[in-house]
Amino acid sequence: MELALFFLSFFIMLFLNVPIAVSMSLSSVCYLILSGDSFMISITAPRIFSGMNSFSMLAIPLFILSGDLLCSGKVSKLLIDLANRMVGHFKGGLSTVTTVACMFFGAVSGSGAATASAIGSVVAPEAERSGYDKSFIAAIIAAAGPIGILIPPSIPMVVYGAATDTSIGALLLSGIGPGILFGLLIIAYGYWVSSKRGYGGIITSFDLKQVLISFKKAVWGLLTPLIIVGGIYSGLFTPTEAAAAAAVYSMIIGLFVYRSLEFKDMPNIFLNSAVSSEVIMFVVGGVVLFGWVLVREQIPQMFTQYILANITTPQGFLFVASGIIFIAGMLMDPSPAIILFAPLFMPAVHAYHINPVFFGAVMVTNLAIGLVTPPVALTLYVASRVCEISVARLIKKVIPLIC
Repeated sequence: MELALFFLSFFIMLFLNVPIAVSMSLSSVCYLILSGDSFMISITAPRIFSGMNSFSMLAIPLFILSGDLLCSGKVSKLLIDLANRMVGHFKGGLSTVTTVACMFFGAVSGSGAATASAIGSVVAPEAERSGYDKSFIAAIIAAAGPIGILIPPSIPMVVYGAATDTSIGALLLSGIGPGILFGLLIIAYGYWVSSKRGYGGIITSFDLKQVLISFKKAVWGLLTPLIIVGGIYSGLFTPTEAAAAAAVYSMIIGLFVYRSLEFKDMPNIFLNSAVSSEVIMFVVGGVVLFGWVLVREQIPQMFTQYILANITTPQGFLFVASGIIFIAGMLMDPSPAIILFAPLFMPAVHAYHINPVFFGAVMVTNLAIGLVTPPVALTLYVASRVCEISVARLIKKVIPLIC
């Protein structure tokens, strides 16, 4: 009875558009009250705290701070200029530039929404000036934004690593291949559409000297992911220490190299990073409590037994898991989806002898596709806002990219 009311209250709150963290927390508290177990109720707060009290989780606010410090400067414009010099002469140059710039910026910020917002705000005005259909460029921005959660530093990869006790360094590297593949597929689609519509390049020719000049200006920002991944794999940093080093490095180049930040800007940047981190950690707390109830009712064990009894091959399991994760990505942000579903799938992952790092890459890739798929589709709404077009119009343009 308590379990039925637990799920019923959770889905009702989701249907009423109650935030996912609140829905999970309230439905879990209702379950505990109805169970009448005073001891379980008394240790609820310590249980939530212990679920968030992870050294690996400390990397999340530090990666967010690093991204905010770079976003607050002029890095996005420098990266777009570099992408323009590299591929702007291609047919449909603006769509290619947008995708490459999103790949560059994703390697700096680690966030899909931040990537779509930062690149979109610069590219959208250029679309009108260059005669491009703004909804087409908005669709490219919405689809390329999620590359930010695949290419390191990837916040969802850190969350997965903390939730499943998997090597975060290996996870960060595992996202590079899918991120580049995403980018190439979007570039190919943009080129095909541009060929049909007669969109030309936005610069006349490739000039290696100009590319090198732009690279020299942007290289300080592009070094951020190299510091993170290189520091982890050289043994110099743990993932959390690498995040701290990236934050300090981002502050130094913003203040003293690019001179796009001032000391008076720091309090607001720290405050914004703290708020963004608090939102994620609030969700983590809700998911920890929700997962605690699931474990108490032995839902993961029953789920694993059902999977093993009905699916005989690892390939079949990956297909089913990908479908479930993709649907979850359509309904919630990547971090809560990972914390909720990763522990649920891990027993089956081990039973099928699937590498947890590989499964992490599969999981985050599906969630990246979910980021641009309605109804939630965070990057879709960001692209709609920065390009000033309706979501309904944008959905029609982005469907071919999802497929």
